[in-house]
Amino acid sequence: MQITKQNWLPTIINFAVTLFFLSIFIVKGGYNIVPALLILLGLGYGIYALIKKVRFNLSSTDKLLIYSYLFYFFIFVLSLIFNDGKIRELDYPSRVLLFIPVLLLLFKYPIKTCVLSYSIPLGGIIVVCMALYDKFILNLNPEQNPRIMHIQGGDISMSLGIFSLIIALYAHQKKDVKLTTLSVIGGLCGIVGSLLSTARGGWVALPVLLIVILYIYRHSLSKRFLLTFFGIIVVASIGISQMPNNRIMERINVAQKDIQLYLDNHDGNTSLGARFEMWKSALEMAKEKPLFGWGIQGATEKRKLDTKEKIVTGDIGQFTHAHNQYLDDLSKRGVVGLLALLAVLFIPLRAFMKKLNTTNDEVKLIATLGVAHILSVMIYGLSQGFLVHNSGTIFYFFLTIVFYAAIRTHQKAE
Repeated sequence: MQITKQNWLPTIINFAVTLFFLSIFIVKGGYNIVPALLILLGLGYGIYALIKKVRFNLSSTDKLLIYSYLFYFFIFVLSLIFNDGKIRELDYPSRVLLFIPVLLLLFKYPIKTCVLSYSIPLGGIIVVCMALYDKFILNLNPEQNPRIMHIQGGDISMSLGIFSLIIALYAHQKKDVKLTTLSVIGGLCGIVGSLLSTARGGWVALPVLLIVILYIYRHSLSKRFLLTFFGIIVVASIGISQMPNNRIMERINVAQKDIQLYLDNHDGNTSLGARFEMWKSALEMAKEKPLFGWGIQGATEKRKLDTKEKIVTGDIGQFTHAHNQYLDDLSKRGVVGLLALLAVLFIPLRAFMKKLNTTNDEVKLIATLGVAHILSVMIYGLSQGFLVHNSGTIFYFFLTIVFYAAIRTHQKAE
């Protein structure tokens, strides 16, 4: 039987996406399992499509998104050639390339909205369960997380929390009490999981994204709902701040102290002070090699040299990235690298934003998830090299194509 007539493939794909949200924090590298499976299926489907000469009827936006992924990968290749890099530097960007056949696969076999609506909040609940287990049973500090690097984990946890709150608004609009309750719980759990990670990047994203989400749904929310929503957030915040062994307020106070030390003494030996010095170093690199940058190894060696020659304060030579996604790409791959990064962010963002005014509730839900996903990653990137890590690359690009393909299939159905 031909692959396009198999009824088991859509079931496997939808189950796989469900598993993605549930497995991120359960096992080490859990975020790799489902994308790897779908990449294999996508490659198989791509070969089949070539043999059978399947027409995909791609829109101009579809093509633009695919071209942006190709351009993103090509810039890594170009940087490797110009800066005498190593072939392993193409490991993470090659996965971006491999997501293109997955996108085509998801165009053919769409993700059901109910899969996203239930698996995301459940993923948020799992996050906080694992965080509490690590903290109170294993007595681990956040940076000792055995499954995922804690800053990345904190940011991803916040994303699941934000996604769940968006689903809660959708469910409330549909008068689905069970899904609303589950999503509110999942949202709070995801946010608590991020707070427990002590990764401050997600905390910055939360108020910004809440404002954006409430603005998008402003015409369909009653004053009573808004008061209840903010009441839950306030009560949860107070409860979290009173938790035993709480490091949240400590982290906020440390951040304030770091900034003051840097302003007064130019101290680069603190967490935020080191970031400020890395940003300064990255900008200097961009001035010296503006077009194609220094390459991954070259940028690392330059930071070590800046530390040795006391051009910067603090020991920033120990870090492999600039702790700012935009400056990191600029220093390593120059202006063309920064343009490639902006392309893979803004092209899908624009596509999602164009669907926000639709009268179709499911399309609006997925478009809002897409907007929140991209904006959150853009905010995480201000203080962390989110896409420098495999977890960030997989999480960002995989969910972007999942949300994008879901909208396109709804559009085709209409």
